[in-house]
Amino acid sequence: MKLVPLGSKAREAMLEFIEKRFGIESDVFAGLEFMDNGKGRIFAMNREAAIFALGNNIMSTSLPFMRLDGAAKPTSMMIQVFGHLAKSNIISLEMRKAKEFTEGFDIAAENHGCSDGYVIVKYHGCALGCGLLRGNEIKNMLPKAKRMPLEYL
Repeated sequence: MKLVPLGSKAREAMLEFIEKRFGIESDVFAGLEFMDNGKGRIFAMNREAAIFALGNNIMSTSLPFMRLDGAAKPTSMMIQVFGHLAKSNIISLEMRKAKEFTEGFDIAAENHGCSDGYVIVKYHGCALGCGLLRGNEIKNMLPKAKRMPLEYL
């Protein structure tokens, strides 16, 4: 399989989801091209990188942005890059819970004011990654390769 441009309807639906869920306005992504690898994984890149990928049969490149194989799921990398622009469904953690989250643990979150679904997990305004909120529990969505103990948080 190779990368193919994401269709306009899929792009519009994906950006609408991001805007409704996180309050990140879709015009933020105006300069990006979105490519689908055929397995529901969407990559974001600038136009020149997209042209290069298409012309050279590249299967994945640039910023892993979203998974669309079933329900839309933002990647933790997308959250880390664009999460500072979010206005909703943000959970800010204190240091102990932030450390647990970065180590890959699911965590409890009370009085968060968020609706169930994907949330942006932050510590001191810095987006750590994506979590899946169910009631008062956040299921850790950090990829295993990105989990790490933090000594000096």
